Amino acid sequence: MKKAALFFTLMLSVIAKAQPPLVFTGYDVHPGTPDSNPNNFDTVAGQMVFSAGDHAVGYELWISDGTIAGTRLLKDINAGTDNSLPLGMGHAGMNGKLYFAATEPTTGTELWETDGTPGGTKLFADIFPGSASGITNFSWLTAQNGKLYFLASNGTSGIEPWVSDGTSTGTFLLKDIYAGSMGSAIGELVAAAGKVFFTADNGTDGQELWVTDGTGANTKVLKDINPGSGSAYPGNLTPFNGKLYFQATTSAAGKELWITDGTDTGTKMISDINPGAADGFYGSIIKGVNGKVYFAGDDGVNGPELWQTDGTPAGTVMVKDIYPGATGSYPTELSAHKDTLYFRANDGTNGYEPWKSDGTGTGTKLLKDITPGAGNSDPGYFVSYKKFMYFQAAQAGGNIELWQTDGTEANTKKVGPTLPISLGALSNTSKYFMYDSTLFFTAAFDGNGYDLWAMKDTTTYPSPATIASISQYSSALLYPNPNNGSFSIRLTNPALNAELSVKDMLGRTIYMAHVKSNEAIRMGNVSPGIYIALINYGDEVITERLVVR
Repeated sequence: MKKAALFFTLMLSVIAKAQPPLVFTGYDVHPGTPDSNPNNFDTVAGQMVFSAGDHAVGYELWISDGTIAGTRLLKDINAGTDNSLPLGMGHAGMNGKLYFAATEPTTGTELWETDGTPGGTKLFADIFPGSASGITNFSWLTAQNGKLYFLASNGTSGIEPWVSDGTSTGTFLLKDIYAGSMGSAIGELVAAAGKVFFTADNGTDGQELWVTDGTGANTKVLKDINPGSGSAYPGNLTPFNGKLYFQATTSAAGKELWITDGTDTGTKMISDINPGAADGFYGSIIKGVNGKVYFAGDDGVNGPELWQTDGTPAGTVMVKDIYPGATGSYPTELSAHKDTLYFRANDGTNGYEPWKSDGTGTGTKLLKDITPGAGNSDPGYFVSYKKFMYFQAAQAGGNIELWQTDGTEANTKKVGPTLPISLGALSNTSKYFMYDSTLFFTAAFDGNGYDLWAMKDTTTYPSPATIASISQYSSALLYPNPNNGSFSIRLTNPALNAELSVKDMLGRTIYMAHVKSNEAIRMGNVSPGIYIALINYGDEVITERLVVR
């Protein structure tokens, strides 16, 4: 395999004026103006991995310790200028390794593994032997309880669920749900409540919600939600507070919001928001904040608006009729920062702009009319980072730019490097990834194509020495770390509680709880690996790397 001629140039390291000291750093992965289009970020062995393109090696697997010098090609899987397209069809970490789909001529697209070294980056399983591909669709790689779940086809059965314990002999077809070569149209493998949930069609019950513990005998329909051969089309599977929230459709109630604890009797519609056969659940985003789940709902009177639920019928209510009347404000891009929900909505006067909510009608407000009047700034890709929420938006006649807010209109401002920004610098940015207290993303700030960029808030937020002196800032210590899924958080001020959110490396929330200082926290059945713990405490969000062994 030839080596890529690789040159990294520090394109920029500046402090944005009149803002906290934000340092923007450019990594010219593909030197010159061609795009490298880095994407599909994850971590392994304490380093960040991603896929990116280079003219000498194609679109391949890269690794970085966060520095320019430490950012390099990990392996040219599909040797030469052809692409292996790693990570794009799913990836998940388990037992110190990262598993992902990649393509090369002799095996097709199959399951690979890496420990963060070139020698440890290798084919893990040739599911469909030979040059045919065993992975032809998004694999939904998911780790749970020391097992890796994914979708694949061995050429005899169609695309079905597979499971692996990390060994070749322990990698096998979990169940041929729709017998034969057709496949069971599986989607959304999601770990929750110690189990793995997914949607599938066995040819008899239609598309329904399934559950597995990693054995064929216990891989089964959880509940025939839309009885008979009709499909419930469950989707938007979202773990929150030990339960799974999802949308499902029945002939009697239409598409509504459902909840399950992993049992048949505990799987139920929360509320028939739009009474009768009309749909009450609208959109595709469910977000948990402060013990409640937020989503777009339509009661048939007010149009699609912001709703919340605590998992009970009585606790399922519209937060606010943002666009009065039957039109609806169509809230989307739901994201959380501290105790506040941020989202995109249209109130009928100001167009699609950024909004915020504390879960009450009076506390649900337009954040800022970025494009004044009825025009749209179309905010999106909200990301919580240290003390601020960041998002993308465009002013009237302008390009998409990065914005920062502390939740007030006065402090909702554009941020970015202090140089002439190229047109459409962020138009190819679809995801931000947190690594080493830094946000990484794709941008073209300097006109050298879409490449890897990083934004780091270098502010040192003080932690007062004594409890009595705590005012604006607080601190918290997670211990022990590493642990077995049980730990505590020591809060500098035990009089305050904190909200804990634990996310896996795909950004999925696997555990949330309100916690007290030194309280025993038990996440239950969680796979060994590296997680991100977000501790909302006082006036700050503390990010800790949580290692479960």
